[in-house]
Amino acid sequence: MVQGALACGSEIATKEVAARRVAAEVALRRRFQRAKSEGDLPKNADPAELAHYVMTVVRGMAVRSAGGASRNQL
Repeated sequence: MVQGALACGSEIATKEVAARRVAAEVALRRRFQRAKSEGDLPKNADPAELAHYVMTVVRGMAVRSAGGASRNQL
């Protein structure tokens, strides 16, 4: 979806995709914050950094998948 929206050049689609990326990372950050407060993550864990890292990995996997990577390769 991301690659298609960026490739089509539509400003509306690009903004929508960007908003969804931000929303996904915010949701994940909040979940990590909750996990930290509940003791499921170490006290020194940084929920924002963890969320950013995970989303970066997920987006990279999406790019590799679009390029033909198999499930085992991902």
